[in-house]
Amino acid sequence: MNIRMFGATALLLTLGAPAWAGDVVVIVNKANDNTVDKALVAKIYVGESKVWGNGGAITAYDLPEDNPARASFANEVVGKAPAALKSLWTQNTFTGKAVPPKSAASDEDVKKAVIANKNAIGYIKAASADDSVKVVVK
Repeated sequence: MNIRMFGATALLLTLGAPAWAGDVVVIVNKANDNTVDKALVAKIYVGESKVWGNGGAITAYDLPEDNPARASFANEVVGKAPAALKSLWTQNTFTGKAVPPKSAASDEDVKKAVIANKNAIGYIKAASADDSVKVVVK
């Protein structure tokens, strides 16, 4: 295989690849002054943390189930397979332990929700992040 063919093949494979953890960032409202790390994000997205350190109720946002960024986020940030996370939320909801994250249709919708609510948290593709939100986990 010559170099050009290899390069073209690599480019095509990359274009069809799902988002990986390095491509997903966790965002909060710019006015949110809480310390947020990967461990806290995981606790939020499994229903173990419901309130920020300053006392505000956390409102978490999820992307649609078929969005590749959601699978990357579940696997790499939360540390659970998407199916296991879905099962956990079914159990949390049934037992009344916690309310699942709100669903947002796109990265832009997650950003809008986070901008509008000081206590919101979400994740988006890194390429969608801008200065309207604060990136807390890369």
